[in-house]
Amino acid sequence: MKALVAGGAGFIGSHLVDLLLTKKNIEIKIVDNFTKGKMENIRHNLRHPNLELTDLDLMDRHSAKEAIRGVDFVFFLAASIGGIGFFHKHPASILDTNAILTSNVVNAAVEANVKRLVYISSSMVFERTNEFPTPEEALEQTPAPITSYGFSKLIGEYYCKAYSEEYGLKYTILRPFNAYGPREYPGKEVGEAHVIPDLALKILKGACPLPILGNGDQTRSFTYVSDIAEAMCIALGNKNAENQDFNIGSARETSIKELAVKLWGICGRKEPIRFKHLPSYEFDVKRRLPNALKVKSLLGWEAKTPLDKGLKETVRWLKCYALKSS
Repeated sequence: MKALVAGGAGFIGSHLVDLLLTKKNIEIKIVDNFTKGKMENIRHNLRHPNLELTDLDLMDRHSAKEAIRGVDFVFFLAASIGGIGFFHKHPASILDTNAILTSNVVNAAVEANVKRLVYISSSMVFERTNEFPTPEEALEQTPAPITSYGFSKLIGEYYCKAYSEEYGLKYTILRPFNAYGPREYPGKEVGEAHVIPDLALKILKGACPLPILGNGDQTRSFTYVSDIAEAMCIALGNKNAENQDFNIGSARETSIKELAVKLWGICGRKEPIRFKHLPSYEFDVKRRLPNALKVKSLLGWEAKTPLDKGLKETVRWLKCYALKSS
């Protein structure tokens, strides 16, 4: 069997490739334009006999068809993505890029008659929910996302379902909740990247007071990247996952202030933590907590990595990254 990992040099995609090459007897084709992905994320796998790296551009419909031709499964992770600041700064570019990518990949998957398209959506489709913990069926009552990124991921879910109804596409939708871990790179500005690499690098570089967005009472359900990759592997070819959508997330809810205090200690800072509260963004989600009972019931998956352990692994990697980039 052969699988395409679109976005396979990215944060989550590279961990998925690691796991597929270890656990599955399957050939892997990576397509990545390296806008967000990094060659160093996959360099250790480049000599693997079951891995192929191609520079085809999925923004081009003919190239997308060529990329997917001959593969059995497609993991669709390629997207324009970033932190909350990135969402506010590039709304049109995000919407346009993700819509074109989705149209090209889904149409090519139908033409190639793939066995399964695994679409990596986002918890951002629930950014306006008032139901916590949030189950999959809450999407039917949740107003459409305000951010272009959240809306673009919801469009992708609609593509999967519509192409299944009209053309028989077999799909699985996975919604990671606040993925974190090694290979997630910090940004240059607050909010450009996600909160864990952003805060951790600032702490490692001696920031005090520590800048955070808003009052820090916002909560998230941080899910370690290897656990998310495991869910993707389980979904591959699993009959129970066919034409289903799943929340992939931790049941633990953590505030940003609590997260910052944990990172402060893990990074070895001894002085008392102080915060510099920056103005929050307009569309900052105040709470995020998934109900992940469906994926546990149908696929036997649940988040296993404790937050403290995952943060230690992330900080260990960031220390190496910070040394290389300084």
